[in-house]
Order: sequence, then structure tokens, then C-alpha cells
Amino acid sequence: MDQAEEQLRNEDFAGALDSQSDAMEALREGMRELADQMAEQQQNQQGGQQGQQAGRDNPNGSRDPLGREAGENGRIGTDEQLLQGDDVYRRARELLDEIRRRSGEQERPEEELDYLRRLLERF
Repeated sequence: MDQAEEQLRNEDFAGALDSQSDAMEALREGMRELADQMAEQQQNQQGGQQGQQAGRDNPNGSRDPLGREAGENGRIGTDEQLLQGDDVYRRARELLDEIRRRSGEQERPEEELDYLRRLLERF
């Protein structure tokens, strides 16, 4: 994405589009690999977690942005696995779109805008 930005600054629109496409494909591939690793991990841990999950039900049913149930006792998330399959890619797109939308809202505090810009640079 940095390369695409630089190409846009140099008015190389075709090159910027290609660079952006490459960056997005790398992001998709990373998400696929993550989903595969998580599915494998879930299969390995499934037997041990079934008994533990029964005692940790979340009465509110709330979920964090990655689709996990909200944590308890001040924890940010749970040990529950993330979304699987096509939902992973859909949710990743939704989160990226939301970050882009929020980063365009100039009335947000500068600290938050800086954070959103760093997220966009990274992903």
C-alpha cells in the first residue's frame, strides 16, 4: 500500500492500482492461511475445549469485532476460535471498510485518526 501511495503521488495511476491489487491479494492470502491454521488448531483442541466451554457461556451473547464472545472478568476476548470459512473474509472486508470510513471522519480526535491511519498503513 505504501508503494501504491507513492505511485499515486507520482500520478502513476495504473501502477498504483496494480500495487494496491497486489497488497490486497497478499492480505487475502494471509487471511486464508490464518483461517487454515485456526481450523487445524481447532481440530486439535476440540476435545479438550468442549468440557470447558459449557461453564463459560456468555449470558449477553455479545461478540467482539472478530466474532468471538466477549471476555469475562475484564478480559478482552475469549479463547474461542475466530470465525471460519467465507465469514472470515467477509468480516475482514467489513472491518477494513469501517476503518476506512472512520478515518475519513475529520471530526474524530486526532489521536484516533492517527491510530486509524496506522491501521490502514499496516493492513
